[in-house]
Amino acid sequence: MYRLRGRAVAAARATAIATVGLIASQAGVARAQHAEHDMAAGEHGAGAPAVSVGVALEAAEFETTYYVGSYQGIAPQLGWTHGAFGATAAIGLYHITENGLSRYGVGDAMLAAHATVISADALQLGAALHVMCPTGSEIDGLGMGHVMVMPSAWGTWHTDPVAIHASAGYSRGLVSLDGHHHGPMPLVDPMNLQELTWSAGADVDVGHAVRVGGRTIGAIPIGDGVARVIGAGRVAWGTPRVTTAFELQLGVAGDPFTIRGVVDTALRF
Repeated sequence: MYRLRGRAVAAARATAIATVGLIASQAGVARAQHAEHDMAAGEHGAGAPAVSVGVALEAAEFETTYYVGSYQGIAPQLGWTHGAFGATAAIGLYHITENGLSRYGVGDAMLAAHATVISADALQLGAALHVMCPTGSEIDGLGMGHVMVMPSAWGTWHTDPVAIHASAGYSRGLVSLDGHHHGPMPLVDPMNLQELTWSAGADVDVGHAVRVGGRTIGAIPIGDGVARVIGAGRVAWGTPRVTTAFELQLGVAGDPFTIRGVVDTALRF
């Protein structure tokens, strides 16, 4: 009962913080894509040559076996697309409260590339590669402490007004698996040293350039580790130049977080 009550309070707090972030974003604070590791397929279709800049705002509550706290982050991002190919770079700046101790710091930087391999009227298939660089402090729960490489395959099928997305990938730390055991880390985005990742979701166009949908994201450890599952609901609005989205995520299994709100906005040139 106490844990359920705590989760309800956490949900109320995170929702309030995310709502404030959404208002700030609409006022012009800016955006970027949050560095999710599932490579949701809907983000990677072929498009016209473009450069994008943005920022993502996020707020979360977490409760693991050893840590209880919250964090807030802002992640600037730079992106490039040309035809079937694209690349992004992003890094998060965080305020984290962990067991009552408050600190600020930089998270791990992300570099990503993706390509659309098959593009038909209703179906798109592609591949992507994420590389996480150890710019965040492992001791402070802001970084893995080593390079993480995450190749994946993705697909999307759409028929107006519905689109369905799915992805599958493999993640591995470039470090000796025998001599480097830290459990799922970092606190701001936990991953196992070696794992299989997956995602599945759908969204529907409700008119006026607004799409509403949901997805689930998960990871299965290879060897030692913790399986995790995240569920999320999303509302997005976009034009050819500007896209804005709000996503509310719930930690279903594996204690990645209790609840997290993310607001992201991108401007394309």
